[in-house]
Amino acid sequence: MPSGEAKRRRSPAVEPDYLAALPPEIVDNIISRLGVRDVFRTSVLSHAWRRRWRSVRGLDLDFRSSDPAAAISSVLKRSAAPVRTVTLRVPRRWFHRAVRWLRLLPRKRVQSLHLYFEMISIIEGKHNLDPSIFSCLELSSLSLAGCTFPPPQPPSFVGFLKLTKLSLSEVELPPHGERQLEAMIAASPLLLELSLDNVHSFHHSEVWFVRGPNIRSLRIWAVDQDFGCRIGELPRLEDAAIFLDSEVTTQVLCKTLEGIAHVESLDFNALMHQFSDNPPERFSFTFQNLRSLDLHACLDQISSTSLVFSILRCAPNLEKLEIEIGCYDDLVDDGTVEGFANAQTSDDIFPRLRCLVT
Repeated sequence: MPSGEAKRRRSPAVEPDYLAALPPEIVDNIISRLGVRDVFRTSVLSHAWRRRWRSVRGLDLDFRSSDPAAAISSVLKRSAAPVRTVTLRVPRRWFHRAVRWLRLLPRKRVQSLHLYFEMISIIEGKHNLDPSIFSCLELSSLSLAGCTFPPPQPPSFVGFLKLTKLSLSEVELPPHGERQLEAMIAASPLLLELSLDNVHSFHHSEVWFVRGPNIRSLRIWAVDQDFGCRIGELPRLEDAAIFLDSEVTTQVLCKTLEGIAHVESLDFNALMHQFSDNPPERFSFTFQNLRSLDLHACLDQISSTSLVFSILRCAPNLEKLEIEIGCYDDLVDDGTVEGFANAQTSDDIFPRLRCLVT
């Protein structure tokens, strides 16, 4: 019979666990660069890695709408270290679960939060956002879509003091929500980028103001109605994209343009055709810093064409002009376009212009 020593010689050698031998900082760096599904799979690579992901700082947790709800709950409950990013695409059937998920986030010290709720009918209304979002005080970026916002802010809320980017899309405002949103934006002193895309209210819209000492980029897209948003003090604004509803009054239009008159780059919708009266031939202000202008114009409408000329006359330092030309009957006359372009060059409205695209 073979001796015990011979048996040991024939026994297969145990493979060394090279992953377990990696320095902890390298392991954390590797795991933090993975997508959420791959993060979870690292548990089977090495015995030492079985629960390692739970304590890794700076994870990017990007959940798909097709991911099992139980898996999302498990990851959010078990991750113990601060999380860099959480992205949740919430189908209607998970709205009730989203409340519990949101309540887990404040202790994760999330830096970037993106919540996209499935769009449902106007009659059913949108998902009410849970107030626990105001406890996520480490946020530097917040994107919300398809929900009702803002919920009542707790008395202890002093603002998102680290927030640099805020994006709201297809967001409904409750009664008096305009004032709450105004206060929240004003209480975010580091905010650099603000996007309000079809933010609306089914109640009477109150007039409110966008103010921010450091906002450099502003986008306002109001398709269905004037939701009361006005431009307040934005001393450092550099670029703006403004798409207002066609029924906005001339007074609101002029005040909006005046509020952004110091921008360097402007993307503006001039397709409006239902002004209370025509825009003035010249505004009482000038776009002194404006270098790049992207206009959406309708040259078969007098009001739209007049608005285009009004803006151009007040932009003496314009260097790049791009005009997207259309009309309401979907027919654009080539002669109209050519005549418009010739009018600009012959009238010498902007001597510094280097590029014209129509």
